[in-house]
Formats: sequence, structure tokens, C-alpha cells
Amino acid sequence: VRALLPLLLLAAAPAAAQELPVKPQLTLDAGRRVAAAAQAHARAAGLRVVVAVLDDGGHPILVERMDGTQTASVEIALAKARSAAGFRRPTREMAGWVAGGETALMALPGLLPVEGGVPLLWNGQVVGAVGVSGATAEQDGEVARAGASVLAPARPPARPTPR
Repeated sequence: VRALLPLLLLAAAPAAAQELPVKPQLTLDAGRRVAAAAQAHARAAGLRVVVAVLDDGGHPILVERMDGTQTASVEIALAKARSAAGFRRPTREMAGWVAGGETALMALPGLLPVEGGVPLLWNGQVVGAVGVSGATAEQDGEVARAGASVLAPARPPARPTPR
């Protein structure tokens, strides 16, 4: 029986490996593109912000503070991005929950119900999040969405339905 155990383990290993899904990962290059798009939008609107890009586990890939942005916005941008990554939804949605009376949600660890955090999606999967701080919450959200939009894969034009 002991002689068969190594063979059984070897036979089971490929089957177990095949069961694990492959997931896309946010790269530094992609994070730089997100930050560049967000900053371009901020500059065009005359805003100075911090842009934080995090992976899907909420770990920073990059954090950039535009010249003249308040230093407190660094931690706020990180918190917005962590909240969007952890809850897999925009922080604007969370703000709506709390504004709608769901104040008990404020006790949830990591929840930051302030607009400006947006999940980064690739082929429908959350691969990270971008958080923006330095302007009003609404403006932060606009800048974050501008950054997130660069990851949206181009979709082919819809084909007409045959009749």
C-alpha cells in the first residue's frame, strides 16, 4: 500500500491543477495607463488629485500625487481604492446605501461610502481598483471612472440580427 501512495498522489496532482481557474492580473503598465488617464482628466478639469491603483487584493501598484495636492488625499485615495477592490463595486454605490438609511453598514470593515473608488474590470473580472482624492467626491468619482475606462476592452460592433 505504501508503494502505491506516491503514484496516487502523482495521478491526483494534474487533476487538481486543472480545477484551478486562471485569473487575469493587473500589471504595473496597466496601472500606469489607468493613472495617466485619470490625471489627464483631472488636468483638463483643473483639478489636483492623488490617484491610487491597487490590485484585486487591495495592495498598491502605484500611488501618484499631482503637484499641489493636499497630502491627506494620499491615504484617502488608498482607502477609496481598497474599499472598491474589497467590495467589488464603486464607492459611489456604497455612499448611496448609507444615504438611503443603511447606516449600520458603516460598521463593516473597509467600507468607505465616499465617491472616488472604482473597481478595475478586465473581461468582466475585477483585477483591481482605482481611488482618487483631492477634489469633491463627485469630481473624484469622475476622475476615477476616466482612469478605469482605459481597461475596458474594445468591443466589436454589434452585428445585426439576421431575419
